[in-house]
Amino acid sequence: MSRVAGSSIFTFQKVKRGHSMAQTGESLHLPVSHTYTCELSPSDSGEDEDEEGEEEEQSVKKEDKENSKTPRTPSKGLSAALYKTPAKKSKNTSEALGQPSMIEEYFEAHGSSKVLTSDRTLQRLNTPKLDREMLVQLLEGKPSCYSKEIQQLHNKHRKHFSKWMLQLQLGFSVMVYGLGSKKALLEDFRVSHLGQEIHLVVNGFFPSITLKSILNALTCDVLEHQGSFRTPSDQIQHITQTLKDSPDLHVYLLIHNIDGLMLRGEKTQSALGQLASLPNLHLVASIDHINGPLVWDQFQQSQFNWLWWECVTFQHYAEETSYENSLLVQQTGALALSSLTHVLRSLTPNARGIFKLLVKFQLENKDNPSYTGLSFQDFYQRCREAFLVNSDLTLRTQLTEFRDHKLIRTRKGADGVEYLLVAVEASTLMDFLENEEGD
Repeated sequence: MSRVAGSSIFTFQKVKRGHSMAQTGESLHLPVSHTYTCELSPSDSGEDEDEEGEEEEQSVKKEDKENSKTPRTPSKGLSAALYKTPAKKSKNTSEALGQPSMIEEYFEAHGSSKVLTSDRTLQRLNTPKLDREMLVQLLEGKPSCYSKEIQQLHNKHRKHFSKWMLQLQLGFSVMVYGLGSKKALLEDFRVSHLGQEIHLVVNGFFPSITLKSILNALTCDVLEHQGSFRTPSDQIQHITQTLKDSPDLHVYLLIHNIDGLMLRGEKTQSALGQLASLPNLHLVASIDHINGPLVWDQFQQSQFNWLWWECVTFQHYAEETSYENSLLVQQTGALALSSLTHVLRSLTPNARGIFKLLVKFQLENKDNPSYTGLSFQDFYQRCREAFLVNSDLTLRTQLTEFRDHKLIRTRKGADGVEYLLVAVEASTLMDFLENEEGD
């Protein structure tokens, strides 16, 4: 190659390769183009350019083969250039114009702590509250506009009573469900088909109903057993053995609202399932809660052996909701008094005496604002002096029964002592003592 003084320097770039070669170069992080400088005269540039270009292309191919054999680790700069994070989008035109975005509008709408509610409630009405008897009379004075259609539905369900009796005799249990109260329908079935049979009616919506009261009614009233039992399991065993020894004795158990609040417990439903599995004890029940069937597992379902009957009545739940508090009804305590009397009549004389002792002490301290209840030790001493219990274990057993009936509450003070308190108003307790002394 000739050297010419003062010759111009020309820059030559390698001819662009195909797309596949370019991708190979990128994967190996090699430069796609190479720059070479040489000193040429203007006259020799035409021929020498082609020769130099071929030599450069051959040298590049040799370099590519060597680099393919020994791959290099990508540098941080090149890898960052190949995998760039997408740039953030520009702000919306509305934000550029100063208008609030959707996020700002959301927090402006939900960030206000002021809650707009109306204070026009039933409690602020100047009209006096009614007693329950007056409310029932007013509601009965206005008959329903669809009384004719409701009676037609009732007559339609009455036609299935004979099928119910047949299914009960075949060992199934009948479950009645549907919109509206089923109490009148089941009462009609009881009068028309169970009037000559031994049967027991249980109101599951009653606030003080318990498994013990149901078992006591079966053993004492139906089977006429004299004596007491230590546990509900003993009672169930006695009922099972008695009905097994008397196969001709058939007992029908009619339960309104088997999904009632006091009957939803697992122990209660398990005991009822054991009774329903007896061949000569037949169960008819109603259910109203939409999730009521969830209280039974697969084993309990097999014990009950239900046959489901849809009986839509569209009747009011008047009696089922009579034990609920209402802002329209004056709370006179008569309902609590009747419930209290009903529960205590099912207990033993010693249990009634223990409860009366606690009631009297609470009424003596009703004007004491700092009264928090009677301590367990003091109550135990008073019961021993009255010859009602002989050990603290016996007293705790009775208190557990009171607690199950929601008659008493227990709480621990700051000193760790357990205090007992009757969960009934003082006026109701005074009426209760008067009735007990009168009896």
